[in-house]
Amino acid sequence: MTPQTDIQTTFRKLTAEEIGKLKQNGCTAEEWQQIEVSIDFIPERLENVHFSGTNRLGTFRKEIISTGGVKRRTGIRHATLHNTTVGDECLIERIDGHIAHYDIAAECVILHTDTIEMTGKSAFGEGTELCVMSESGGRELIIHERLSSQEAYMQVMHRQDGMLTHRLREIATECASRHTSTRGSIGKGSYIQRCGLLRNVRIGSYCRIEGATRLEDGTICSRKDAPAYIGDLVIARHFIIQTDCHISDGAMLTRCYVGQASAIGHGFSATDTYFACNCQAENGEACAVMAGPFTVSHHKSSLLIGGMFSFMNAGSGTNQSNHAYKLGPRHHGVMERGCKTASGSHISWPARFGAFSLVLGDCPPRTDSHFFPFSYVIGNGKQSHVIPGITLRGAGTLRDTGKWATRDGRSATSPRLDRISFQAYSPYTINRMCGALSLLTEIKVLLGNDTEETEWNGLTFKRKSVENGIEWYQMAIDRYVGEHLINRMEDLGNITPDKLYDSLAPSTPPDAHWTDTGGLLAPANEIDTLERDIAAGACTTIEELEKRLDGIQEKYKTQEWAWIWQQLHRMYPTAGNTDFVSAACIPAVRKWETAAVGLNQLIIADAYKDFDPQALAGFGIDGDDSAAAADARAVRGTPEECGMIKELKKQQAQIKERAARLLQRL
Repeated sequence: MTPQTDIQTTFRKLTAEEIGKLKQNGCTAEEWQQIEVSIDFIPERLENVHFSGTNRLGTFRKEIISTGGVKRRTGIRHATLHNTTVGDECLIERIDGHIAHYDIAAECVILHTDTIEMTGKSAFGEGTELCVMSESGGRELIIHERLSSQEAYMQVMHRQDGMLTHRLREIATECASRHTSTRGSIGKGSYIQRCGLLRNVRIGSYCRIEGATRLEDGTICSRKDAPAYIGDLVIARHFIIQTDCHISDGAMLTRCYVGQASAIGHGFSATDTYFACNCQAENGEACAVMAGPFTVSHHKSSLLIGGMFSFMNAGSGTNQSNHAYKLGPRHHGVMERGCKTASGSHISWPARFGAFSLVLGDCPPRTDSHFFPFSYVIGNGKQSHVIPGITLRGAGTLRDTGKWATRDGRSATSPRLDRISFQAYSPYTINRMCGALSLLTEIKVLLGNDTEETEWNGLTFKRKSVENGIEWYQMAIDRYVGEHLINRMEDLGNITPDKLYDSLAPSTPPDAHWTDTGGLLAPANEIDTLERDIAAGACTTIEELEKRLDGIQEKYKTQEWAWIWQQLHRMYPTAGNTDFVSAACIPAVRKWETAAVGLNQLIIADAYKDFDPQALAGFGIDGDDSAAAADARAVRGTPEECGMIKELKKQQAQIKERAARLLQRL
């Protein structure tokens, strides 16, 4: 954020006539000669204003219309200004305390507010250290205005590399120092009304602050195309709030960074917490949290503490424990992208859960299910039972993965700090599924022929769950690999089979291991190379870091295909240049058709459960079964009217037609 101050650079001293008019309007000054005004200054627009120190005033000629349709003339009335500059066409009225050491840009409105002041040199929240994940320290995050979720992740999670940590902290500290000043600023077109104390706060353009109780030592990034909003009873100290944010309804923030298009309200309190873009937090509490993109907590009595989350939804009453009453709150845990917690779930850190898993019950410490993505993890306080791969067949998972990109609230015309990969199926998750297949095969051997349940690595598995997991993971792998192969072949058009292999071959070598770096999916080697360059001093500024991260994001599709190409050869090891069509393409298309149709059928069946006659409790409350069914139809519609079910059934026919067309061509 670089506030548009738009304050005129040409000022003059007050004339004796203007001083006389100001005095007639109840204005006073410690020294009239320390006031400078614009060339077109109109003294009649000032009433009952007291000046001290050096002040500069713009031109006030216009009228503005409030949201209630009330017309007001621009100007300054009933206020005390100390060492302050006011831009053209501002309206400042009813300042109970004072405005001191501030540069207020053009067209700002400040009404019925107590005090806006600077108390000395300030970095406006930049450079603040957040004790994320480990409350006892060791993973401190330095925040600044251009902090991305990728930089935050590298600062916090890769502490094993001391030089990397040192260099990243240098970059963050240098970036934070750029705005250190003894003067505060309020950007063009901002609106401040009914507020209490604003102290050492830097405010961007077109920001709207209404009814905030106390804002201290912070930066509010705001732009005309991405305005930030701060509402009633908000208290924030040592903070950065990004563009497009909505903070309201008694939210309390202490040492927090709030990413772009995030919303915090309904009394939510957060301490030492980093929120990436598009997070939502209401009613509950967060402490020492690394909340990646799209982390959501809506419910009362939900506590997020000492954990890292992303694309996560916390059920009501969700809670975590981050210490065992021994050495203090030093434990922490990770829920990989897409996880959910059921109502009343409790997790004792340390623990780690695989991507797109649902956590239920009371999970004991040291639970580690990250090898098994898309699973249920059910704790009973002593052990955790895993149902691997079950959320692959869930309608809820499909709904969740489809909504994130459409709910990205960041302005399309404003720079986006966080680089986000929305894919649920990717080399990151599919690679985990491949590993899970091998592990489940081993676990099945452990079960033998007469054992229905076994334990592996502290996790409990039932025979049926293992068998189903193997089936579901294989279907997902076949669908993903086949889908991308088919897309590539269709993009090539009518190329002859003998040239297909060379045309499909990737232009970049594959990387077997992929990471999720603050919401950005990328080959581990790409992140490792960047971090080595940072540690070596070859990437030393925030601008260089942003450029490198943009480059990694831009290469996603190319590198994804290189990984899929490698996977194809693992699945069909005999396929070569001359027999690639018969040995790989045709079987891959057939497997894709079977897997895609099969998974869709499972998801459709799961969606139909919402329409089951046995799920009608609460419908037709004063009637019989037919009234209940009619009431349910009126409220929820029929399965045939459900958008998801209609789309999935439509896909079933398209999958078969697409496969037949491709097989005929091949």
